[in-house]
Amino acid sequence: MQNPSALTQACRDFPAEHALRHRMTPGGRESLAHMLMFPEHGIAGFIYPTVLTDGNAKGRATLFGPALSSPVHEQIEGPVPDSLNFDDWRAGPLRMAVRKPHETVDLSWSGTRIQFDGRFEALHPPYAFSLHPAGNPPYYGDDRTEQHGRVSAHLSVDGRAVDASGYLIRDHSWGPRIWGLNQHYKWFHATTESCSIHVFEMQSFGRLQLRGFLYRDGRMEHVAKADFEYRFDAQMMHTAVDVTVTDTAGRIARVTSTAFANIQLEFDPMVYLNEAALNLDIDGERGTGWCEFCWNRDYLRFAREHVQRYG
Repeated sequence: MQNPSALTQACRDFPAEHALRHRMTPGGRESLAHMLMFPEHGIAGFIYPTVLTDGNAKGRATLFGPALSSPVHEQIEGPVPDSLNFDDWRAGPLRMAVRKPHETVDLSWSGTRIQFDGRFEALHPPYAFSLHPAGNPPYYGDDRTEQHGRVSAHLSVDGRAVDASGYLIRDHSWGPRIWGLNQHYKWFHATTESCSIHVFEMQSFGRLQLRGFLYRDGRMEHVAKADFEYRFDAQMMHTAVDVTVTDTAGRIARVTSTAFANIQLEFDPMVYLNEAALNLDIDGERGTGWCEFCWNRDYLRFAREHVQRYG
């Protein structure tokens, strides 16, 4: 196990090349999720470029929340050249430009209903799963990085325009992605001006995999323990999530949160992804975050019949 200063330095030294496009073996998938949380405008969502080993790429933009009468989805798909890289990624209405690896990214979407033009500026170094003693679960990528930052953007949806600022969660993964091997997982993020937390708790092959970090006072540590409490609605969508995190240095952080926007996504035929954009508090400091629950479809369909009595 790395000592505290070693992990912090390893994150700072994570190679800049990993902010860019990777060469992958057949069946690989590279994705970069940009999670948007603007509770003051009643809007949450994401902009999500992906590319496969064979060069077929997708771009997705989704917005949802109490300010919208229904979710808005836009998507493009098509081949991109091998020479296209993330320093100037262009695919239909999507543009993503890594200006300074692991520090600054320009992001825009010029769609029919959604227009977004913003800049991400990192709050901390990237946390790479390869830096964990157990590495990244191999069925869920060769590696992945998780990072929080500030975002300032101009956003328009169906002609309603706002200048939005807040926090953005950026997830970059590359390699295999076999969604259905997770019977369940929790992908949790919480960020404030002075603290960032990520927990990825995966249940696969009867084993519990735990990855993540606590970043506070300029110091990055692995998550050693995460105790979750949460509430469901009648459809088994999580509407509140509280987490107590203990890191490998013994530091403890407590998060309380409520969802200001929820949506269910169907990216894979084996699972449902239940999403919650969060208003939250980390030890008294206000912020925002995200919590994705992955459920096996058969289990969720059965369990939600009983959730109001037992859940």
